[in-house]
Order: sequence, then structure tokens, then C-alpha cells
Amino acid sequence: MPLHPQAKEVIEATRALGLPPNYTVTPQEARANAAMRPRGVGPDVGKVEDRNVPGPAGDVPVRIYTPEGDGPFPILVWYHGGGWVVGDLESADGTARHLCVGSRNVVVSVDYRLAPEAKFPEPFDDCYYATVWASDHAEELGGVRGVVSVGGDSAGGNLAAAVSIKAAETGDFRVSHQLLVYPVTDVDFDTGSYIDNGTGYNLERQGMIWFWDHYLADESQKSDPLVAPLQLTADFEGIDELAQALVITAEYDPLRDEGEAYGRLLGEFGVPAEVSRYDGMIHGFFGMASVMDTARTAMDDACKFLRGAVDDMVEEYHRQHEGDPAAMRKLLDPQAAHVLELFESLDIKPFQEMSVAECREVMNSRPRPEGPEVGKVEDLIIRNEHGKEPGDVPVRIYTPATSGPWGTLVWFHGGGWVIGNVETADATARDLCVGANCVVVSVDYRLAPEHKFPTPFEDCLTATMWAMANAESLGSRPDAIAVGGDSAGGNLAAAVSLAQDDLPHPLAFQLLVYPATDYAYDARSYQVNGQGMFLETASMRWFWDHYVDNSDLSGYNIFVSPMRARLTSDLPPALVITAEFDPLRDEGEAYAAALEEAGVATTLIRYDGVIHGFYGLPHVIDKGRRALDASCASLQATFGAALAQPEPAVAADN
Repeated sequence: MPLHPQAKEVIEATRALGLPPNYTVTPQEARANAAMRPRGVGPDVGKVEDRNVPGPAGDVPVRIYTPEGDGPFPILVWYHGGGWVVGDLESADGTARHLCVGSRNVVVSVDYRLAPEAKFPEPFDDCYYATVWASDHAEELGGVRGVVSVGGDSAGGNLAAAVSIKAAETGDFRVSHQLLVYPVTDVDFDTGSYIDNGTGYNLERQGMIWFWDHYLADESQKSDPLVAPLQLTADFEGIDELAQALVITAEYDPLRDEGEAYGRLLGEFGVPAEVSRYDGMIHGFFGMASVMDTARTAMDDACKFLRGAVDDMVEEYHRQHEGDPAAMRKLLDPQAAHVLELFESLDIKPFQEMSVAECREVMNSRPRPEGPEVGKVEDLIIRNEHGKEPGDVPVRIYTPATSGPWGTLVWFHGGGWVIGNVETADATARDLCVGANCVVVSVDYRLAPEHKFPTPFEDCLTATMWAMANAESLGSRPDAIAVGGDSAGGNLAAAVSLAQDDLPHPLAFQLLVYPATDYAYDARSYQVNGQGMFLETASMRWFWDHYVDNSDLSGYNIFVSPMRARLTSDLPPALVITAEFDPLRDEGEAYAAALEEAGVATTLIRYDGVIHGFYGLPHVIDKGRRALDASCASLQATFGAALAQPEPAVAADN
């Protein structure tokens, strides 16, 4: 695509400064000129601290950025750009702040020695020693010892790739993720991107030659993968230990091709590596998130990638603190940790160690939160006439105290298809009725194992049909009907949405709260969150085994495992809510991504630090209240838009 207008403005503003190209001045003059350029401003963080850490030839200055809140946090060691010749902690400050806030990582920014006063390997050695220090002192920094991510831009991306390579070879520490932003990966000035973008786009070919001349001590170093990571070969002994990578490149950057080539090389070696090219952008754009829209997008993508490091951190934390629930609770939001501690104090056996009757007795006897007053509550019985097991389906209808017409949310409770009822869902239904100003039809579908799939699903589909057929008596309209549910209820809501061709009208919305979407239960979040975080992997197996008779491969039916459906753009818009420390997190987020890829308007919100079940506890967990408020806002917007349209015509009977 053409050069982005904002990138063009940056080029023109840089030229207006009247500074000579670096390659025409001394390194000292280049540093003075770099200090005159405008620098990106980053957001406030929880804490900033300057320290000196041991290096190979004296102390190495670092600046440590800590997020707001309680740790532990993942740790990112960041190496600034500047061709190994210019740059410092100040030039990297804005980027480090954005990464700290957006990724919820502690960021350790390294002020390595610069060339030509310190040629290779001295700048690299400073970076490596600083990263060893960060790994060894991770607990002091608010992280977990032994797991760090690395990242950098331009020459800093080169250093990050090199640190990852050496760590994979030596085993000195484990690199979780490597974020390589338009990295320098080879000493080759004749690539297509050098030819096309070597002049006029911020970084120039002559400038890169000048940087390399200052960095290298002799020509033989060009073949060293710690100098030129693209020289890495398949016989590298640490290849299986290389960290997963995100490589960010810019279309109008001389370094574009070598960065993308390194991403491909990692992929050929079996290393998970994603390459993201940002069209219309120039070298240096990543550090301009405060002024460039595409830079903000790239920063968001980078932060999302780095947030994945939390799973590596949790796995390592589990390994170090196995069998210590108090230590594990330190990972959680304090309110979620308190709830988990209270639950554990009840000394209730895991679900899979009880009979179904015991599970229901325990869950039904627990204290329940109370929801707000609504205009009217009515219990009805509707009839499922056409399913595999015809029978009665109780529903509870909550009507707002305001004047209609209203939208209607058909709500399916959680409980692994085995436990739960309209009583356990009462407070949530009331909160949704009041907060979204809508009618809520809470469905008491029949439970497994007495009624295996498809009966619970068919009960929910029947209740949705009933709500549409009786929309007028509910004070609603058939085109303003949404479905929603939490956990197993989220699974049922997704399944009903997939079956909307069987409904008389399209659904307006689907609200999926930590939904179960795949019978396979093999996502990574099952591994890292499947023990000691309320809902356990073994419990989910128990629930699935009661719900599905997989002798006929029912587990792979799309109405059991929505992830296995071929999704289409005519599905209703979705809000998907997940919890960081929930075994179901990854499959919920994967389903949100699949919906979005299919063209469905989808919003995904992950709530950090909380556990499965937090949504139903808004009175004790603030993030539960925020998730409920987000749900209500989405429902209000959906129903408001639907009710503002003319009511659809009803076909006349012949």
C-alpha cells in the first residue's frame, strides 16, 4: 500500500529538524542529534526504579518498570534500538512504559554499552548478563525465577534474538517469548527491501552500513548467529529450546526482508513464530504509539503476545510451589484469592470424588448471593414436544420495573450440565434484568446424567423458540431476543446460536461467559490452571463424561463442541468473557477468535487474576461486577438498536 499519511508526516517532521544523516557525523555527534528528536511518551506505571546490575566488565544500568497491582508478573527484558551506536534508557522510556502497562509484564530496560567504544561482543554480553540477573532475581522483581521474555527493536531486536539463541544453547535461563521488532538479523545490504527502501524512509542503507562498521570488530563475526541470527543452522544444539517469537516488520523498512526471513527460519526449525508486517509503515514506527494509529495496533498486538508468557510463569510457579495452595493464591486477584480460600475452608471434596446426588446437595446448600429487586418474577412450565426426550421445562421470567418494550435474554445456568437450577442462577438473572433493563428468561433445563445430550440442548432451544413465539406477552419483540450463559450455560448458548436456522427469527446477540466449547479439553489453560483454581481438569472430565455418551462420538457434534462447527458470518454478534486462571480460558478465547475470523462481530474480554465462577460473585469480586456491567452495556446497546427499528412484519396464515 502507499506510504501511510502519518508515516509521511513523521518523515517530513524529521527532515524539518535539519539534522545530518548519522553516517556523515561522528558517533558522539549522532548521539547528540538523536537526543534532539522528539520522543514518544508512555503511560504511568506502578513503579519505576533505576538500578545497576552486575555485568561482564562492571555494572550495567537498567530501568525497571513494574505494573500496578500485586504480582507475580511475567518479566520482559527489553533492549533498545539505535544501531548499537545510539540510544539509551531515555529513548526507550515511552516504549517500555507502553509494554509494561499493556502486557502486565515487569519490564527491565537495559542500558548496554554502545559501539564503537564497545564493539561486539561487549553490547551483547551486557544484555545477556542483565537477563541472567533478571531471571535470577525474578522474585525480587515481582516475577517467577527462571522464566523471562526478551524483546527489542532494530538493533535491540538483534540483541533479543541473540540472547534467546545463547540461552537456548546454555540453559542458563528459560526464555518464554521473544518479541523482535524490525530486527537486524543479517549483514546483507542487497535484499529487496534494502533496494526498495534504502533511501528516504527514515532508516537508510548507508546508515546501516555505518552502524555495522561500528559494531563489528572484524569481518569474521558476520557468520556468528549471535551477530547475525539468520546464520543459525538446523544443526544448532539448542534448537528445541528456542522461544516462540513474534516478528514485527514495516513495509517501507530496509530491514523488512531479513526480519521476515528470520521468522520463516524459526518456523522451519519448528519454533512457533508469527510474522506481522504493518503496511504503509517505516522503520521506527513501533516507538510512536502515542502519535500513530498503526503503531498503537502493533503495540496492542505485541502486548497480547507477551501476555501469553503468564502461562509459562504459572507452570514454573506450579513446579516450584506444588502442593502449596497459599503460594498459588498469590497469583490471584486478592478478592478472588479470598473467595478461593473461603471455598477451600468448607472442605468440600472435588466434584469427581462425589456422587451426582452429593454434588447437587452440596451446591444447593451453599449460601447464595442475592440479586436486586425487579418488577416481576414468574415461574412457568413450557413443553419440549419435539426433542429426543419430550418433557416439561421450567422457566423463571424476570421483568424490569421500567416501562417496556424490552429486549429479552434467554439465560442458561452453569454447573457442568449436571448441577444448577433457576435458584442458583437467580442473583445473576436479577443483575442482568436490572443492569441491561431487559426481560430475562432463566431456563431450568433437564440435567445430566439422567438426561444426556441432546436433551439439555433441546430444552434450551425449545425455551428460546418459546421466548420468540411469546415475545409480545413478555413485553418484547421476536427480533430482540438474545441468548447467554456461563460455563456449561455458555456452551448451551453457543449451541443454540449455531442452531438459529431452526428459530423463527435470527438471534440478536450471544453472551458467552467462560464457555465450554470443545469436548477435547486439551487446551493449555487446562494444564496451567487445572488444579487448585476452583474448577479442575478432572472435574471437567467428570462433567463431560456425564453429559456426553461418546460411544457414538457425540463429543464431536457441533452442538456439544461449538469449536468444531464451520462458523458463518450470519451468527449473532457475541461478547465472550474469560478468566485468566480458568481451565476453560483458552477454548473460550479460541471460539471468540473463530467467530471473529468468520466475520461475526465479536468482543473478547479476559479478566486477569480471577477464577472460574467470578462472574456470579459481583458483590465480592470487583472484576465480577465489571464483567457484569460490560455484559449489561452490550445487551442494552443491542436491544436499543433492535427496538429502534420497525418491527418485522409477521407473515399471514394461509
